[in-house]
Amino acid sequence: MSDEARGGRRQRSLHCPPEEQEMIRAQARAAGKTISRYVLDLALEDDPDVHPLAIDEEGQFALLDGMVEVRDIVRLLRDELPGGSGQSLLSAISLMARDRTP
Repeated sequence: MSDEARGGRRQRSLHCPPEEQEMIRAQARAAGKTISRYVLDLALEDDPDVHPLAIDEEGQFALLDGMVEVRDIVRLLRDELPGGSGQSLLSAISLMARDRTP
């Protein structure tokens, strides 16, 4: 059957293990949809042009800034302390904590 005869639609394949295929089939059945409609609806629901993102752009940049700050702290913890002791800030903190433990 030509694409025109199917209303311009083309058949696509989805490859997955049998247990995932059965899960998709069961969920489509429970939703009262064909497997094709169920999978297409899931794909379309994930489209930011159709559904807005859970975190807006400002929130994403705030998260990024926080992660950059955490990265910088981790780098400081790993870096050697000044003076060439060979000891990192983290190891110095660990030693101080051990000294304080009764």
